[in-house]
Amino acid sequence: MFWNRLFATKTLEMLDAEAKGENRLKRVLGPIGLTSLGVGAIIGAGIFVITGRVAANDAGPAVLLSFMVAGIACALAAFCYAEFASMAPVAGSAYTYAYATIGELLAWIIGWDLILEYAMSAATVAAVWSNYLNELLGALGLWKVPDYLCSDPFSNPDAWFNLPAVLILLAVTTVLVIGIRESAASNTALVLLKLFVVVFVILMGIGYVKSSNWFGIPAEGRKQTEQLLIPKLAHEHVDLERDLMKKAEQWSKKFVDKPVDSVTAHPTGGPDKTLVRAVPTKPLSEEAKKDEKLAKKEEAKAAHEAAERAKKRVTMLGDQAMATFISGLAADYKKRVADGETENEKTTEHWTMMLERYKDKHPKTAEDKEIVASILADARKEAPKKAAENWGMIGQLGINTKLAVIDDGTRNNFMPYGFSGIMVGAALVFFAFIGFDSISTHSEEAVKPMRDVPFGIMASLGICTVLYILVAGVITGMVSYYDIDVKAAIASAFRIQAENTGSTVLKYAGALIAAGALAGMTSVLLITFLSQARIFLAMARDGLMPQNIFGAVHDKFKTPHISTMLTGAFMSVVAAFTPIAKLEEMVNIGTLFAFTVVCAAVLILRIKRPEAPRPFRCPLVYFVAPAGIIVNVTLMFFLPADTWWRLVIWLGIGMVIYFSFGFRHSVMRHVEAGERLPPSEPLPPGPTSWPEAGIQHPHPPT
Repeated sequence: MFWNRLFATKTLEMLDAEAKGENRLKRVLGPIGLTSLGVGAIIGAGIFVITGRVAANDAGPAVLLSFMVAGIACALAAFCYAEFASMAPVAGSAYTYAYATIGELLAWIIGWDLILEYAMSAATVAAVWSNYLNELLGALGLWKVPDYLCSDPFSNPDAWFNLPAVLILLAVTTVLVIGIRESAASNTALVLLKLFVVVFVILMGIGYVKSSNWFGIPAEGRKQTEQLLIPKLAHEHVDLERDLMKKAEQWSKKFVDKPVDSVTAHPTGGPDKTLVRAVPTKPLSEEAKKDEKLAKKEEAKAAHEAAERAKKRVTMLGDQAMATFISGLAADYKKRVADGETENEKTTEHWTMMLERYKDKHPKTAEDKEIVASILADARKEAPKKAAENWGMIGQLGINTKLAVIDDGTRNNFMPYGFSGIMVGAALVFFAFIGFDSISTHSEEAVKPMRDVPFGIMASLGICTVLYILVAGVITGMVSYYDIDVKAAIASAFRIQAENTGSTVLKYAGALIAAGALAGMTSVLLITFLSQARIFLAMARDGLMPQNIFGAVHDKFKTPHISTMLTGAFMSVVAAFTPIAKLEEMVNIGTLFAFTVVCAAVLILRIKRPEAPRPFRCPLVYFVAPAGIIVNVTLMFFLPADTWWRLVIWLGIGMVIYFSFGFRHSVMRHVEAGERLPPSEPLPPGPTSWPEAGIQHPHPPT
C-alpha cells in the first residue's frame, strides 16, 4: 500500500471534474490574452542581460546559434505541454501533468522543482533590475546607487547587499498582498512597451551593425580562460594587501602606540595583568559627544575612501595583468608566423589593435610587475580546472577531453568558442525562454483551453525566439563580443555607441531602453509571483501543502497574503545576497528538469491511455517527446556540477517536507482507503482581476 500511495495517479476524469467544479478559476483568457501573458513572462532579464553575458564569455557571435538550440529544446517541450494542457486544463502545469501519469511522489518532486524555478527566476530578475536602474539613472545624469548597495557580497566582496532588488521585490509583494483591480489592459500595455523597446533596439541598432564584429574577429581573439580569472585574482590580491595593512595597523597600535595609562607599567617593560586597575568611566560632556560623533564620521569617510582606493587598485592590477597577458598572446602569434606559419591578415590586424589598446596599461614599477607575474602564474595554474568547469557536468565527468577535438574542428571567427561554447550558451540562455511555462499554469482560466492554450504556447515561443535572435545579432554586431558589458548589455551597447559618435539620440535611446527594461522586468516579477501562487494552490488543493498557509485569505484584501509574503521575503533574501549567475543556473536546471518530465509524461500517457480524447495532439509524438527528453537532459549536463548539487539538496529538503506532511495529508489517501474524495478546497477569493492579464478569481466581490 505504501508504494501504491507513492505512485498513485489522478485520473484524467478527476482532472476534468476539477476543471468543471464550481470553485474553479473563471475562464476569461482568450488566445490573444494567453499569448500576451506568455510574451510578457518570457521577455525579461533573459534578453536584457543574459544575451550579453553569454556572447562575451561563452559563445561569441554564435550566441545566435545558442538561442536556436534553446528554442528547439523549448519547442519540443512546448508541443508536449500543449497536448497535456488541452487534455487537462487545470492549474498546476507540469506538477498536474506528472500527477496524472507518473504518480504523487514524482508530482511532488516536480511541484517542488517548479517552486524553485519561479523563486530563483524572480530573484534573478530583481537582481538584474538594479543594474538597469543604474543605467537609467546614469543616462539621465542623476545620482546612481553605490556599488556596495547594488550587488551581492559574493560577486563584489566590498558590497553589502543588493538594495534595489530587495525594494522592487518588497514593492511587488505589497501590491499583490493588497490586491489591485486592473483589467487585461495592464499586462497588454506592459507587453506592448517591452515589444516596442525590443523592436526599437532592432531597428535603431541595425544601422550601427558591423559584419566585421561577427566574422572579422579571429577565433584567437576570444577570451581565454586566464582572462576570465584575472579580475577575480586581482581582487584576491588587493584583499590580501588590505588584510596585511589592517594587521600591521593593529600590531602598531598594540606594540608601538599602546596607551600607557590603561595598565600599570611592569618593571621589565611588560604589562603585569595582576596589577591592572579598572578606570572609572565618566559621563561624556556635550563637547566630547560631538567629538566622538565627528570621529565616527571621519572613520566612516576613511573606510569609504579606503574601499574606493582598493577598487581602483583592483582595476589597475586587472588592466596591467590583462595588458601583459595580451602582449604574450600577440608575441606567441608573431613567433608562430616567424617560424613559418601562414600569416592571417585579420589575426595580425586584431593583435595590432589589442596591443594599441593596452599599450599604456602595462605595469610600470618593479613591485607591480612582480604582482602581475604572480597573478598570471595563478591564472595559468587554475585555467585547466576552470576550462573543465566551462563544460559543466560533462567536464566533471571527464567527457570534455574526448569532445575537445569537436571544439577544435568547429572553432572559427563566428564560433570562437567552438561547439561547447554554443551548447554552454544554449544551457544559459535557456533562462530567457522559461516564461512560456506560465501559460500552462493558467490553463484553468482559458476560455477554450483545447484551442487557446496550444496557440498561446506556440505563438509566444515563436515570437520571442525570433526577437531574441534578432536582438542577439544586433548587440554582437554593434559591439565586439569581448567588449560587451555583461551587466546591462543592450543599454550599454547604445551608451558605448553614443560615446563613440557623440550622438544625443543614442544617449537618450539608452535611457529609453533602460526604462523599458525596468517596466518589462517588473511585469515579469508580477507574472512570476502569480504563476508560483498557482503551483502552491494546486499542491494545497491536493493536500500536499498546508491549506492554512498557502490557501489562507486575508480578511480585508481577499488575497493569499501569507504565501505571498513568505515567497516575497525568501526571494528578497536570495536576490540580496546571491550571485546572479548562480541564480540563473538554478532556474535553468529546474526548468530543464520540468520540461524533461513533461515530455516523458505525454509519452507515458499516449501508451497508457491511447483512447483518451486529445483536442490537440503533439505531432510525431514518438519522435518529438524522446527528442525533447534527450535535448533537455543534454543541456542539463552542460550546466555546472555545483548546480546539480544544489538541485539535489533542494529536492532533499522537499522530500523531508513531503514525507512529514504531504504523504499524510494527500487527498489520494481517501482514494486508497476506498473513500470518496473530499470536496476541493476553494481557491482564495480576490479582486475581480489581477494585473498580469486580467485573471479573474472564482469569488469576485459581490
